[in-house]
Amino acid sequence: MHSSDELLLQHCCALAWQHQTLALPNPSVGALVLAPNGEILSSGVHIKAGDAHAEVIALRDAYYKLTQDKAIFQAKSPAAIHEYLLANHNGIFHQCSLYVSLEPCNHYGKTPPCALLIAKLKLAKVCIATTEAHIKAAGGLAYLLAQHINASFMQTQMLNANAKALLLPFETLRNKGRFVLYKLAQRLDGSYKNGRISCEQSQVFTHNQRSVCDYICISGATLRNDNPQLNARYATPPYDNSATPEVLIFSHHLKALPVANPFLASRIHFSNNPKDIEDLEGFVIIEGGWNLLHTLRGYVDMLLIHQALICAQGEDLRHTFSGDFKLMASLNIGEDIALWLV
Repeated sequence: MHSSDELLLQHCCALAWQHQTLALPNPSVGALVLAPNGEILSSGVHIKAGDAHAEVIALRDAYYKLTQDKAIFQAKSPAAIHEYLLANHNGIFHQCSLYVSLEPCNHYGKTPPCALLIAKLKLAKVCIATTEAHIKAAGGLAYLLAQHINASFMQTQMLNANAKALLLPFETLRNKGRFVLYKLAQRLDGSYKNGRISCEQSQVFTHNQRSVCDYICISGATLRNDNPQLNARYATPPYDNSATPEVLIFSHHLKALPVANPFLASRIHFSNNPKDIEDLEGFVIIEGGWNLLHTLRGYVDMLLIHQALICAQGEDLRHTFSGDFKLMASLNIGEDIALWLV
């Protein structure tokens, strides 16, 4: 039987999966703050690098729920939120609990250390789903314990596996200098050609990813058939809908744009060698079908399938890909299902 602490930490992980890759080069993290009676006061997710961490968002929203002090929302930067909470908390968190999918950071970076804030707010209990492997940010749990905070790392196989899976994009990018995500949108019958597939929410998620990625890769066939813009025009705040990542086209034939496309003209590159992916740096998204995946599988770190619950009539479903995957997470995005696979 799952303990309530484990279920709450799984909830934190689920929150983070909803924003997976969007905080790169930082990890996606989810957090909850609970009242003394066990009521969930607030949740938080680290949704973009440089913005407030999940714990800080959750503590800010819990502070407002407990005090109705709207002035907290005038603090925009992570440092300003830290300072406001430290100056105005008046001990309201002393009987509250914090649950977080990743050990709170213990260093000054783009944001102040979360462990320091938690310790000064003197929360009654802190539960963590997995520890921080990054030496620079690690040590939050040890710091909290040294400050006499009842903090613990919950060690259960399913929970730890889920929490560590969340870190795969972050760890891969940190260790290799790039993280390669293959994104494929398909219908329930496996078809992925001829017309729109994904629902509006899935499109927004894709464009939010594009706004934080460094490269988008597609096939020459996609370029010829769809003449895509490959920008982030549907991205929503806090993501940048004017972002225009570099574009790499894999083709044995094309060396230039087949048609005039002002959206791609200044940022397009061509390659006939899949190994060229190894020369890319940062967050790399490949958008394509099963045949392109067959060609590039050896360079892909994670596969994201946007599964639309519709079928098409008369489409040829044959493709060249053959292989197995392990399911990391599945979640609803609007009317679609997102499957994260490795």
